[in-house]
Amino acid sequence: MLIQLNQFFVLIQRNFRVIFADKLNLALIILQVPLIAMLIIVAFYNFERDNHDYDEAIRVLYYFDLMKSPFQQAKKSVNIDKLHRYAKALAQQYNVVLRHQYIETTIKAFFNKKKVQLPNFALTDTKHTIISNIGSLRRGSVYFLLVAASIWFGIMGSCKEIVTEQALLKREIRSYLFIFPYLSAKFFVLTVILGMQTILLSIIVVPLLLELSFHYILYIWLILWVAAFVAAALGLFISSIVKSYRVALTLVPLLMIPQLLFGGLLRPQVDLENHIWSNLANSLSAITIQRWAFESILTTDAYAEGGILKLKFNLNSYNELNLVETRNTSLVRSFFKQRDLGNLWPPLFYLFIVSFIFFISAYLALRWRFG
Repeated sequence: MLIQLNQFFVLIQRNFRVIFADKLNLALIILQVPLIAMLIIVAFYNFERDNHDYDEAIRVLYYFDLMKSPFQQAKKSVNIDKLHRYAKALAQQYNVVLRHQYIETTIKAFFNKKKVQLPNFALTDTKHTIISNIGSLRRGSVYFLLVAASIWFGIMGSCKEIVTEQALLKREIRSYLFIFPYLSAKFFVLTVILGMQTILLSIIVVPLLLELSFHYILYIWLILWVAAFVAAALGLFISSIVKSYRVALTLVPLLMIPQLLFGGLLRPQVDLENHIWSNLANSLSAITIQRWAFESILTTDAYAEGGILKLKFNLNSYNELNLVETRNTSLVRSFFKQRDLGNLWPPLFYLFIVSFIFFISAYLALRWRFG
């Protein structure tokens, strides 16, 4: 045991020396992060202005529904023109204080005059503007790309680690090198590098695009780090079973494409029906890293608890005022169904289990090939 521990620390030092000795590869490791981050920023900067009129229309409809409900419950006529004017004023006001003042000075006076109870304007106290379900798709896309980039860092950084050292590894195992410390040292060094890459990615992208504070950035970084080292464990497993670096590189797109197709953005799980093809898509989604990391990272957003408005159509209603309504949902519920244990810890637990399985599988593969 002591020998393996000593080998572990020696191998860590050797791996770091190899990384720092290759200046070009080290530069690529560092520079690819800001390059990918800038590409994400260019693609999504000012994305909240996309379909701005649609988002505003959804907010108008939400406030109108909120204010008409007390009149309907009191069985009084609804002043459509006045409530629409109030709803439009609230939808166009982004300042929380001014919005609250407008409710207290104008809307409350009208409701008191009509002797109708003032509705609960809970969402008006939020610091973030209420957005539509389409707006949540744009916001979710940023998180999706952050996770995809982290998985890319993990797989690309690890898929070559073992396959390029096969001849050296075979000789050293004959000289009493233990496989477990060798593999553990590889995984440890990769985890450190991926931690630096994902924190840099988070610091560059999150404040600019998602406008979140430091503690949000910290949570996002930790989840991206988890996604990256699970991908690194997968990459080490691939590197352990292939005999050529070219084969390893060929497998990378075959591993990444399912992450993008079934990761939960293109076909959100919440929209899948009970159909054979939908069940197949859901099954494929369940074995991707992207899907679980994407679900967990959405829980860190400012809209994780609410603030997303989704349209509800009542086609069987004979009341034209109730044909279209809005339902307040969260960013997580825009893509995934609600879990009894929450949408954060079950996915993270799954990712840790999967990383352990990949690591053990890589160890067994090396034992079978060189042990």
